[in-house]
Amino acid sequence: MADRPQVLREPHRVIVGPWPPGCPDCLHTRRTAASGDDRTAGPAAPPATGTPRPQLPTFLADTVAELTGAEPQAQRYWIVDAATLALSRHGFLADPHCPTCSTATPDTAEGARITRRARAKLSPRSSRVSRLDRAALEAVYVDGQSGLIPSVTSYTQHAFPFTEAVLAVPGVSTEASGYGRTRDFASARAVAVAESLERLAAHAPARRTAVRACWAQVTADAIDPRTLGLYPADRYRTPGFPYREFTEDAVANWVWGWSFGRARPVLVPEGFVYYRLRGNGGEAGFACEISSGCALGGCYEEAVLHGVLEVAERDAFLTAWYGSTPLPELDPAAAPDRRIPLVAERIERHGYRVRIFDSTREHGIPSFWTFAEDVTGDGRPRAVSTGGSGLRPAEAVLAALHELSQTVEYVTLLAMDPGWRDRARHLAGHPDEVVSMADHLLCAADPDSFDRYAFLLDDPPASTWQQGLERWRWPHHTEIGADLDEAVRRFAAAGMDVIAVDTTSTEQASGGFTCVKVIAPGSVPMTFGHTARRVTGLPRLGQVRNPHPHPFP
Repeated sequence: MADRPQVLREPHRVIVGPWPPGCPDCLHTRRTAASGDDRTAGPAAPPATGTPRPQLPTFLADTVAELTGAEPQAQRYWIVDAATLALSRHGFLADPHCPTCSTATPDTAEGARITRRARAKLSPRSSRVSRLDRAALEAVYVDGQSGLIPSVTSYTQHAFPFTEAVLAVPGVSTEASGYGRTRDFASARAVAVAESLERLAAHAPARRTAVRACWAQVTADAIDPRTLGLYPADRYRTPGFPYREFTEDAVANWVWGWSFGRARPVLVPEGFVYYRLRGNGGEAGFACEISSGCALGGCYEEAVLHGVLEVAERDAFLTAWYGSTPLPELDPAAAPDRRIPLVAERIERHGYRVRIFDSTREHGIPSFWTFAEDVTGDGRPRAVSTGGSGLRPAEAVLAALHELSQTVEYVTLLAMDPGWRDRARHLAGHPDEVVSMADHLLCAADPDSFDRYAFLLDDPPASTWQQGLERWRWPHHTEIGADLDEAVRRFAAAGMDVIAVDTTSTEQASGGFTCVKVIAPGSVPMTFGHTARRVTGLPRLGQVRNPHPHPFP
């Protein structure tokens, strides 16, 4: 019968399902990715094991027959233990890139047009339209056999709840994860799953890329890659440099996004959006790109707003670092929100002094640099930094402090290697060898290079939280779109457009989410790898006075 589910005999078990229109190839892809045994198999690989419609022992055949005759189970399947007849039901999501059943549509300018509608926030002070439902998230995405997220692990050895959700991307050999750092494990699990879903958008376009051209051919509709921060011409001639020089006749793939400044669709180089894109004939991109500006939300407006907040956070941090710009310091003990000194005190139990600096830029979006300095004098990693941004300053500071706590613990683990200090000193003296996030942290923590923070720590401008509240003033809105419009207006006043590319995949949409990549030409982009830092062609940055690798984790 056409509507019967697949039956596969595998060693020690039988797989029953999926039911049409569930695709057996999608199920195979998901199971392969979740197992981690063959991440490079990809959706086109044939089933590695299993015999379709096998002859089964009577007792097992009866069980399987009962399952196959049951009501269809949408994107569900059963595993039958061949020895005990124990049953387990599992879910999976269709692979949007499956060659058998994919219905991906072409990327078009018309598809990038946005339709706005009013969406109420949780409260006037919130930046969200709904709360994450941990149970609902895990029901859709978490399954050890075939889930987009095979595992979620909560770690209890940290000062604060910390959770990791591992993402299984078909055909991708490197593991990606999302992390939750909150004040309780339930919300940390939900945040970790959501961040893992956000990471998914890096790997492949949600729609089929349809524009391949050089800049000269699309000038009227495209953003100029030179406004995104590139590299000096001699950098491209460095042996082994992995990026190609942008020229007006260099051919590349382009995807459609929405320019809030122009109020119309615009083209963006594909590599600046899908930063872990596979294939494309091995063609090098124009620059290093990471997840900055990627955001997941309960609606389009929420996702774009949080993408803008992340761009603001990284822009503020790097502008201060590259320009060696002193920042006003805030006393954690005097914070109006009493959670701030409590979290700071918890970090200080590790022998680190916590300091908070106001890094808010001319766009007025509250941004902070949090800093931990080792005060034991025991030769441990001496300096750790994190950043935070948000509409509510206290929540932005708390998020940065939670990450600071976890990062202090991380560099402490790095320092368990007896050779860590020699490695840190070497990286500090050879910045071109700083290539990873761990390298940035280790280089920044080198005790012998602590004077690099003199611009930040030595006699910073004094400020009070009350003075800060005047700088961070943000209108109270009941509708999320009003906050987005405010953020866009402030970026425009600072000379930056906000461009959002909708990267929402069918997997993300299955949980009711929208995902975007936000780009703000003229902002300072976050990168990892010192030679990959993008500081050329950014008028707002001014003179780059600091030649050292940045300390952002």
